[in-house]
Amino acid sequence: MVKQTMINISGLQNALPHSANFLIGNNYKLTLWNYLLLSFIFTLLLSDLSMAAVTASTNRQVLSIDETIQLSIKSDQSSTAPDLSVLDKDFQIMGRSQSQNYSLINGHASQTHSWNISLLPKKTGELIIPSIQVGSDTTKAISLVIKAQSLTPGVDGKDIYLKLNLEDNSQQKEFYVQQQIFLTVQLFHRVRFTNATLDELEIENTVVEKMGNDSNYTKTIGNNRYNIIERRYAIYPQQSGPLVIPALRFAGNAEVSQSFSLFSRPGRQIISRTKPLSLNILPIPENYSGKNWLPAESLEIESEILDNSQEIVVGEAFTRHIIIRAKGLLSSQLPKSSIISSQFFKTYPDKEKLNNQLVNGKVMGIRRDTIAIIPLKAGQFTLPEINISWWNTMTKQQETAHLAARTLVAKANTEQAVETKKALASKVVQAEQDNKSVGQTVDKQPVEPDIIKNTAITTTNMLHNPWFWVSMALLLLWLLTLGFVFFIKDNRQHSDKTKSEQLKSTTNSPTQAQQQLQSVYQACDDNNAHQASQSLVQWASHYFKQPMLSGLLALEEFISQTALNKAISELESSLYAENKTPWQGKQLKAQLAAYLQQKDNQKKAQRKKTPQALSPLNP
Repeated sequence: MVKQTMINISGLQNALPHSANFLIGNNYKLTLWNYLLLSFIFTLLLSDLSMAAVTASTNRQVLSIDETIQLSIKSDQSSTAPDLSVLDKDFQIMGRSQSQNYSLINGHASQTHSWNISLLPKKTGELIIPSIQVGSDTTKAISLVIKAQSLTPGVDGKDIYLKLNLEDNSQQKEFYVQQQIFLTVQLFHRVRFTNATLDELEIENTVVEKMGNDSNYTKTIGNNRYNIIERRYAIYPQQSGPLVIPALRFAGNAEVSQSFSLFSRPGRQIISRTKPLSLNILPIPENYSGKNWLPAESLEIESEILDNSQEIVVGEAFTRHIIIRAKGLLSSQLPKSSIISSQFFKTYPDKEKLNNQLVNGKVMGIRRDTIAIIPLKAGQFTLPEINISWWNTMTKQQETAHLAARTLVAKANTEQAVETKKALASKVVQAEQDNKSVGQTVDKQPVEPDIIKNTAITTTNMLHNPWFWVSMALLLLWLLTLGFVFFIKDNRQHSDKTKSEQLKSTTNSPTQAQQQLQSVYQACDDNNAHQASQSLVQWASHYFKQPMLSGLLALEEFISQTALNKAISELESSLYAENKTPWQGKQLKAQLAAYLQQKDNQKKAQRKKTPQALSPLNP
């Protein structure tokens, strides 16, 4: 199945009639005046321009010595013309053009200066487009491969010729299912034409991706010089068996110029078709044991830890990025990388980032998974290794990309330790105050001097009497027994008093846990995730009588309700995710209220089941 689309006008500028170029030229002048006016306004509004950046790129990296290549240089600030003298050694400059672009996005104005240079190589082999000076900046060098003059059968002498072939005229006819296959569609023309249409490539049970914009260059074939418009596709067959690339069709009208006229009229219709291309798609090899089928030319995995210089602290999140790069696969084909939570840490995956890049004419799929990790205990912990099996389409063998395990050290959270010590100290002081016995005072009576004298005289005689020591021992035992009885009685009276005061405090004023629960509800109403987290931990410390409670992670040990745990996990994710989204506290408030209501109902049911003591009978 094919679909016709108009060919990009920028790709056929040389093929347009003089009248079309004339009209486009007038429109360009109008647009340029608009740009100049916008430039003046942006200059007034813009106070701080970003630092200039210069880039250089080419539409191809491999070409024949008889083909031209387009070099594009772009600068986001400098309008100074690039110094092209460094190109004279290995290239002949066939043409050049310059353009400017102004944009205003979200109140930020920017301008880009572009230079397009058509180059013809002077020799074969590996050539380098050296760094080019543009104002105070320079571009990066670009490597090229220049081949000997190529033959293009069937083209020489024709006005229009459409060609479809595999990348680099490859003779390979067998590929694996879901393997990347590059196709190139080339339109050779040596005449101007109008009303041009070219079929789009569509293949059943195959993913078709157009790679970038159409490229334009020239090539000498025989005694004729042709302009070439090149369109590239990457296709991914989704089932094994025979695959037929359908024929594509180009149609247009050759330009006919008229004497003594600035305009031209459409001439004869020109049609050119490609030949169908048959391929054989192989199934997944039977000896492949990987979890995901990944046919690629290369695949590697690496990880990054955000701000690796920072200390890893218990209860505080740090971020780990896991990046997979595969040459010959789209980013959507790459598997998700994950780290399973353990008793030493908990993980919160963030949304993945997918990106496809063209590297030396091949698709490089890049997947970046971001994971927030929160250590639960102080000391060493290990992030497990990750292995990804893939199929090397070059060697036709299974390989494994390996990310080694990594051991990290988490330090104790000093802020949490201080708070815990304060809480424990407060508990100890309160306990000492509660258990302190009531002191009693004894009035001392004055002693007469005669009594003191008689006591001193008789004491010596008593010490030599054995019955004195027996009597003293019995007296000591009696005093100890009496003291123990009074101690038990005093503690029982104090305990009853304390319980009475606690009951009175409970009935007359809200407890601290109730006050903190109201703080949690208020934070939920305000959608304040940070305040909700702090208030929830404080409430739980009193409600569950756990002064050592370190954070939200520890709540799972005391809360068995799945819905409430899920709401707490969503709160944690909003705090630690790299790409934070606004947190809504409605769900947490509702689940917490339902949990407390359930606990209250359970207590009431338990009291009803407990048998009550019979009241005494009246005499």
